[in-house]
Amino acid sequence: MILTFILTSCQNEKKLNGTWISAYQYEENDSLMESTTGIPFNEVFTFDNGTFNLKQFKYQIYNDGRTDNFKLKGNKFVIADNESYFSDIIEPLTNDSIVFNGLNSNLNGVYKRLADSLKNKTPEFKLTGKKFERNYRKWTDTIHFVNDSVYTSSGWTMGNSELMWERINQNGFDILFTDIYPPFVIKNKSGKDIFISTFEYEKEDYILTEIE
Repeated sequence: MILTFILTSCQNEKKLNGTWISAYQYEENDSLMESTTGIPFNEVFTFDNGTFNLKQFKYQIYNDGRTDNFKLKGNKFVIADNESYFSDIIEPLTNDSIVFNGLNSNLNGVYKRLADSLKNKTPEFKLTGKKFERNYRKWTDTIHFVNDSVYTSSGWTMGNSELMWERINQNGFDILFTDIYPPFVIKNKSGKDIFISTFEYEKEDYILTEIE
C-alpha cells in the first residue's frame, strides 16, 4: 500500500538528498508495474538541502535543465515558493524509490535513488563513432554511435526518424540518455567492455562490448 509522504520542514527535504534517475511513468488508474508512455522517461534529479537540479534528455524536452529551490509542504513539492507550481509526492515504494504525481505531465513518475558506488571512476572514454553489442535478456542488439547525437540500433527503430543520444555527468554519475531505451548509468570500462545499469521496474546490469 502506498502511503502519503508526510513531511515536515528542512529535515524532510534532506531525505531527498542525492541523485535520482527516472524509471517509468504510469497513469493514476494503472498498475505501478505497467509503463504507459511507450517511450523512455529520461530525467535525472539531484537534491541538496532544499535545492534541486533537474536534467532531461535535450532531444525530447525543449528546456532540458533546471536548478531551483524547493520546499516540502505536507505532501506537496513546491518549487521556488510558488504554490501554483507543485506536485504531490507519494512515499517511496522502497527505500530507494519515490513517486512524483504529475510533476511534468498527467502521468506519475517513478524515480530510483542512485548509490555512490555506481559513479564511473575509470579514465574518460568516448562513445562517438564506435559500435557495441549488448545482450538484452533473450535478444542481442548492436548499437552504433554514429556521431555525437545520432545512433543506430539493430533491434529498434522509430520509423524514419533518427535515434538520438546524449551523455551527461550529473553529480559524478555518467548518464546515457537515448531514444527507445531507459537511461543507462555507465559504471566502468575494462578493455572492450563497458558495464552499465538501467533502472526500470528493477535494477538490471548489462555489458556493452565494443566490436569492429
